[in-house]
Amino acid sequence: MSVLLEAHNLSVEIANTTLLSSVSFQINEGDYLCVLGPNGAGKSTLLKALLGISKPSSGDITIQHQVVSQLSQKQRAQQISYVPQAHGQQFDFTVIDFIKMSRYAYHTALSDWASDDQDAFDQAIAITGTESFLQRQMQTLSGGEQQRIMIAAALCQQAPLLLLDEPTSFLDPHYQAEVHQLIVKLNQQHRISVIEVSHDLNHAVQHSSSILALKQGKKMWFGASSEFLETDHVHTLYDQQFVFAEHPQTGDKIALVSEPS
Repeated sequence: MSVLLEAHNLSVEIANTTLLSSVSFQINEGDYLCVLGPNGAGKSTLLKALLGISKPSSGDITIQHQVVSQLSQKQRAQQISYVPQAHGQQFDFTVIDFIKMSRYAYHTALSDWASDDQDAFDQAIAITGTESFLQRQMQTLSGGEQQRIMIAAALCQQAPLLLLDEPTSFLDPHYQAEVHQLIVKLNQQHRISVIEVSHDLNHAVQHSSSILALKQGKKMWFGASSEFLETDHVHTLYDQQFVFAEHPQTGDKIALVSEPS
């Protein structure tokens, strides 16, 4: 399986403060990488660097052997799509217009909506099950509904890599499960590569293929998700003791916060 994206000795410094320090990792086509770490670990900074928003102070990022910082905004959008946190953003658009705007990377100011655009649109709403929302205003949707539309727009972009920044934050348990199931479906059935920043340790271990653990801007661990709970790194990562149990349905090992005695 070929390498899709690679970060090599990536460092980001802003206002003389180092936010990321010599972070290296790679993701292959079809991989699902979860980025874990406490608040302030550098997770969001990493996403901004991958998106080309934050310029590395040293090191580089390549996607399909192209240096991300050397790509235009439209070229990056053809390679990487992005879903932010579910903050209940106020977008003054209909759902159909919002999703269609994600095709901007393939258009000029004078180009028309083409059959390729319609095919991408139809596939995105079919996969996400969002047909019934198309005529609604974005601001009338619940947080979970809006997040499904954000994912539909990212799919309509037809980029091989999907970045998600804590996509289930602020959602109730029903929508958390629904959004997680959709992300797993995109990865496993539609072979979209995923990098997800998450605070859900057990979701990361059970559903992703690999984990990148960041602490104080440095890579603390990178490897197969199935191995992460077999190490002492989970305790060190969060400065917290955990106890481990067996999931009653799947039998997988899960981590529970250990209460102080």
